Amino acid sequence: MRMTLQRASWLLVALATLSLAPNLALGQEHRRRLQSPATVRGLVGGESHDSYVIRARQGQIMTVQISWRREHDTDLGDNRAEFFVSESPDFNGDGPVKFGKESDQGKRWSGKIPKTGNYYIYVNAHPTAHYTLRVTVR
Repeated sequence: MRMTLQRASWLLVALATLSLAPNLALGQEHRRRLQSPATVRGLVGGESHDSYVIRARQGQIMTVQISWRREHDTDLGDNRAEFFVSESPDFNGDGPVKFGKESDQGKRWSGKIPKTGNYYIYVNAHPTAHYTLRVTVR
């Protein structure tokens, strides 16, 4: 049985697509879209982070608060969750926004939105933490 050149080409394309799919999925980050007011709970730790995105209009005030549950005493110290707000959809992008102010030892952030757009909230923990994140935009 002979394969035509066209069938062989389609087969090669399909095989290449299947072999690249896992690598493509690793490069894509899942972000959960939030609507104000939002309360989300999660577990994060190690080298990973959780990502959220919320749309805000110029002049609105965004407030983000985080709390976490103490897991147990460890030799590595107490577990801790933290977050930062960014204008970049890439965790390693521009870093935290330059506006706004932290309070309550980094557990709360509030800022006046300078321009309409998507804002990204990244949560990570040391070493791991069950957290609750509250976000409001008014």
